[in-house]
Parts: sequence; C-alpha cells; structure tokens
Amino acid sequence: MPMDTLGDVIRVNAEQYPDKVALYCEGRTLTFSEFNARVNRLVNALYAGGLKKGDRLGILSSNRIEFAEAYGAAEKGGFIAVPLNFRLNQSEIAYILQNSGTNAVIVEGCLAHLVRALSLPNIHVFDPVNGDEASYESLIAKGQPTEPDVQIAPNDLAYMMYTGGTTGRPKGVLLDHRGQMANAKCTLIDALVEPHDTLLTVMPMHHIGGKNFTTVHFHRGCTNILVPSFEAGKVLDLLVDHKVRCVLLAPTMIKMLLDRLDGRTFPSEFIKTIYYSSAPMPVSQLREAITAFGRVFVQFYGLTESGPSGVMLRKEDHQPDGSAREQRRLASAGRPQIYNEIRIVDDDGNEVPVGAVGEVTIRAEQVMQGYWQDEAATAATMRGGWIYSGDYGQMDEDGYLYIVGRKKDVIISGGENIYPREIEEVLNAHPAIREVAVVGAPDEKWGEAVTAVVVLNEGDVLTENDVIEYCKQHLASFKKPKSVEFRKVLPRSSLGKILKSEIRDGFWRRSERRV
Repeated sequence: MPMDTLGDVIRVNAEQYPDKVALYCEGRTLTFSEFNARVNRLVNALYAGGLKKGDRLGILSSNRIEFAEAYGAAEKGGFIAVPLNFRLNQSEIAYILQNSGTNAVIVEGCLAHLVRALSLPNIHVFDPVNGDEASYESLIAKGQPTEPDVQIAPNDLAYMMYTGGTTGRPKGVLLDHRGQMANAKCTLIDALVEPHDTLLTVMPMHHIGGKNFTTVHFHRGCTNILVPSFEAGKVLDLLVDHKVRCVLLAPTMIKMLLDRLDGRTFPSEFIKTIYYSSAPMPVSQLREAITAFGRVFVQFYGLTESGPSGVMLRKEDHQPDGSAREQRRLASAGRPQIYNEIRIVDDDGNEVPVGAVGEVTIRAEQVMQGYWQDEAATAATMRGGWIYSGDYGQMDEDGYLYIVGRKKDVIISGGENIYPREIEEVLNAHPAIREVAVVGAPDEKWGEAVTAVVVLNEGDVLTENDVIEYCKQHLASFKKPKSVEFRKVLPRSSLGKILKSEIRDGFWRRSERRV
C-alpha cells in the first residue's frame, strides 16, 4: 500500500512501533498502536455523526494528546483541520470558524466558553484538568478502532491554517497532503532525525512550526513529549528528566531559559538538536546560548505559506569562534533546504545581484495551494510557483540568506532605506539592553525617523543619549536612532514575536498621514 498521505504514516507507525510511546503529556502516555486506534475511533465516530470528507474540523486546545488525536482524525478521515490560536478572543475565533465553514470543533475544557456561544452543532469537549467531560470521550467510545474506509488523494487539503492577521483579517492558508509529506521528507533529511530522537513540543501546535516538527519526528517513530504551556524551569526539568534529544524553541523562549540558568551551563550531553525559528535571534543571544547548551543549534526560516520549509542554518554553520566569514553567518538564516529554491527579487520580480536587498521568494513542492476564498491575496503572494514572503533579505556569495526585515517595517528616512534588523543587532549587543524594537515614527523633515523602543535589564540605567551615542560608534550616522523610548515590556504575539506593527501604529496614530 503506498505511503501518499499523512494518515498513512499513523497506520504504518502503529505496525512498526506498536508498543513504543508515541505521545507523553503530564504523566499520560499513548503508544503508537493506541494512538492509531483512538484516531480511528474518532474518525469513525465523526462520520457516524454526520461529518464527511472535506468538512472542516476545528481544534482549540493547548498542546495536549487530544490535539494530536484531532489532527490525526483530519489526516486519516479526509477532514480539513482548522487549528485555532487559544490566545484569540471570542470574536476572532468566531470569525475564523465562520470564514472557514467549520463543521465541528474539538475543544479543551478551559477554552470551551469561547465556542459554546457560537451555536455550532458539533462541539466535543475534553477536560484534562478536571476529568474528561462526556462529550469527547463518549465520542471516542462510540467509534470502531478499524481503519476508516476513506479514500484520500495526495492533493486533498489537510490543513487550513490561519495567519496572524497583522495586515488585516486572518487568511486561511491551504496546505495539502502531498506538500506536507514533501515538507516532512526534506526536514527529515536536513535535520538527520532518527527513531530514538525524543522531541519536546512546547511551541503551540496550532502554529505551523509546532505542528511541522511534531509531524517530522512522528514520521520517524520518535516519542513526542507535549508541553501545554511554556515555563522556563519546567522545560529545563523536562529536558533533564526525559533526556530529551530534540526541542523546537522560539528565541524568546531561549532567552527565558538563559535567564533561568543565570550563567550556568546546562548538562546537555544528551541533547542532539535545539531548533529555533519564528523570529530572528540576536547574535549576542545566540552566542550566549551556544555557551550554555553547546553546538546543538539549528535555525529554520520559512512561513506558513511555504509549508513551512525554506532555509536552514545548520549546526556546522554555528561557529562563534570561527573565521570572520564564519562568524558573520551567525546573523544569517542559512542556506536553502533540500528540494527548496530561494531567490531574492526586486519589485518587478527580477532576481537581484548577490549582496543586494530584495524580497525573499521560495519555491518547493510543499508550498500552499493558496488562501481560502481570497483570490487577490493568493495572486499577490503566489507568482509563477514562487511564494513571495514579504521579507526583505540579501544573499551572500556563499548562498547564505540574511533577513533584514519585513517589507512593511523598512524605514524610509530622507530617501534612504534603513533596515531595522541591523540596528537591533547592534543594540541587542549592549549589556544593559534586554530587548529592542526599531521602527519608523513620523517626522516632518525626514518623512520617517528611526526610533528605538528599548527594554533595559533590571537594575540597569541608560539615557536616550547613551543609546544614540552607542549606535553612532557602530553604524553609519543616518542609521542611528533619532529618538529612544524606554518601556518595561514590548508587545508580543503568542509565539513570542515582537509586534512591531502595534508599536509603530502607536507612533503614527496621531499623524495626519500614513506610510
């Protein structure tokens, strides 16, 4: 029987690793055979309840075994999974459920209030804290453990993943089985994943990154430890207690782990790989992380629309004490993953010379089919088979990609294009600065003025002039901040990304013009 779809992997793993632990979460375990049987029961019960192939299955949960089961039900049952960010409010969740045409929702008990008022006919609740509510477990019990009689084609949709909506309403990214199988294969090859590699999943599974790595390691029969919420101390304990070999973290999570370690090195002889993605990691922080955890870091750059593979900075590229050329690569996103093509293009879609700045584009088998019911946005993002990322970057002579910032974040001051990432790298290296965001604020003379929003380390003191003078020592004069604002915290997304659009909008809200 061919291995064409994501559901095939669940079945084959149950045959090859029947008694091996597939999932662990807060003391509860499921073997690969148990997981397959419960997924089958869920699929068969949902069909008996009236769902059919192609229907949308919403999932609203933290990282739990039931979340994995719901994904599995979509993959084996031919449903389209619609994972929901549990940090959204009720109106945002209502929009996604309505826009996607979701037919049923599997929801964690503490989040059930967000969907109960929406009058959906099929809401199945589980409550891992207070005991399972009858809805979900009774549904599982009704279904047969036999393989579902559903024919799924490789080009059938598997997921409808909604973007964060930073440029308007969230858009549903359509990802099919063929693409997700291709994505898993290229990452398996590049990351050298082995069956004995345990994975700690703390990145949210509603996000393409969290889901991607659970899928990749599941394909190799790895045990997956699910973590419902990030707590630095708890994650460090889990890494040790389970001798975890692989973990995916956002840079902000790595920063919190380093703060918890407080200069100590981590006993990481069992850790094989720490993947990091979702936001740039300041080079100063990356160096500190390598000192604490060892040379185990691998960076991935991609986006939901690219499925999400794209670019990888491999372990051998992390050379904090290498040549000047090698050390410079610590600021890069890496080189294209296997089977992925990367081009840097100008506004007309023409490839730019090496070293020039342009938009990053990605072409590969795993890219999205398009946006759900949004032909205009699809046409703008997908051109000639290439995904236009919305990120500005440049490629060096060795093929390493450097992301300089989002197109919408580029500051145009006095006719000069200024890329915030360069300034942020300089400021992040200052010992008194914990984190920083650089944005363009309105300026009558220059159009936009470089503005640094800074969070200091506890107990440290800097003035605006201190920050500006520090930048003058490391940057061309026109790139230094014209003003500095100090804050206690910066706004962040659920993945820890700094919300620059929110910061920027705060400066522009009172301006008579927008750029």
